[in-house]
Amino acid sequence: MTFSIGLMSGTSMDGIDAALLETDGQHHIVAKGYLHYPYKTDFQIALKAAEYSVRKHKGDLQQAALHFKADITEYLNTLEQPVNDYYAPLSLEAVINESTQLHIKAVQALLQQQHIKSSDIRVIGYHGQTLYHQPQRQCSIIVGDGQVMANALNIPVVSQFRANDIVAGGQGAPFAPIYHWALAKRDGLIPCVVLNCGGIANATVISNDDATQLIALDTGPGNGLIDALVRQKTHGNENRDQDGHYGLAGTVNDAILQQLYTHSMQGDKADFFSKTGPKSLDIGDFKWPVALEELSLADACRTLEAYTADSIVKSLLNTTAILPDRWIVAGGGWHNPVILQEFKMRLTQHCPQAVVKTADDIGWNADALEAQIFAYLAVRHLRRLPFSFPGTTGVAKPLGGGVYCEPQGNCPPF
Repeated sequence: MTFSIGLMSGTSMDGIDAALLETDGQHHIVAKGYLHYPYKTDFQIALKAAEYSVRKHKGDLQQAALHFKADITEYLNTLEQPVNDYYAPLSLEAVINESTQLHIKAVQALLQQQHIKSSDIRVIGYHGQTLYHQPQRQCSIIVGDGQVMANALNIPVVSQFRANDIVAGGQGAPFAPIYHWALAKRDGLIPCVVLNCGGIANATVISNDDATQLIALDTGPGNGLIDALVRQKTHGNENRDQDGHYGLAGTVNDAILQQLYTHSMQGDKADFFSKTGPKSLDIGDFKWPVALEELSLADACRTLEAYTADSIVKSLLNTTAILPDRWIVAGGGWHNPVILQEFKMRLTQHCPQAVVKTADDIGWNADALEAQIFAYLAVRHLRRLPFSFPGTTGVAKPLGGGVYCEPQGNCPPF
């Protein structure tokens, strides 16, 4: 069997998840270790500023790099944060380079934690940091340097997972479904729905043992809008509604909840909720209505948490008429008890027999799951196995992807 490491830094940008996996890229999967490598607050804000700049320039990295110092000041002004000595000298290139170096440190920390050597690892699956994702424009900006990582750690790295799928006409996401399917098959949990709630929420509907029949889609916002609202309202001092603190004290504003459906989606994503899957999102596709900011922070959080939960249910009902009774939830968003409470309430109105369990309830590690996915996909890359399918990303046929970086080789950066 092959030991691999997976790395994931999501749209919340709170840090890096690193997971150690023993897998053959098919049915043998054994979790061996996991750690979370947190970002310091200043770097987290700098990374968010990089995302802000790249989105402002619609994925044009050259323009974002050229205007980054003005853009980071503009972003800090939205938080009413001063431009201190840390931010003043930063360039976009420096932020991207630091992201790569922190991912390298996360791997080193995991190796030390597990008391293993670099030579014990066959491959690293390095997702990178998503700054902009618009597959309809064949543009997905995910930064990080796989070659630098491979050289620093003396371990082969697979990166650029999305590129092949997007070129082939797919959404470039989600890639979690094949891993969800493999775990569910291993553990006798088919049929089921696996729901991941990160910055964006996505779902995998697993109806049978045939991976080519998987159905998957991004359903709408996860905790990304809530994080952004809390960050703005607390001037960057808080990054999330920790443990649902604000939402538990608030009430849902139904009028603004409906406005979120009609006004929150931007540009060519305005009809997102009327479309069936496969479909994918970038957190920049959302913008809350002005009326939301007039609510108390507690009511605004509760309304956004209801929006996340409600949009998951509506998107799935719009995509498939038959849904299994077993539901498995994973991802950082479910640590917010308000999202989970709102979801269960809205789901049972449509699926009264539904049983919702967390990934931890069934023996999976919910915090490690996304990082494990890329450890698994890296091994599938080595074995030339597909990880996107017509029902998951919209490609015409099952497709693999990724770029392999041999230590001291010549793998293009991304």
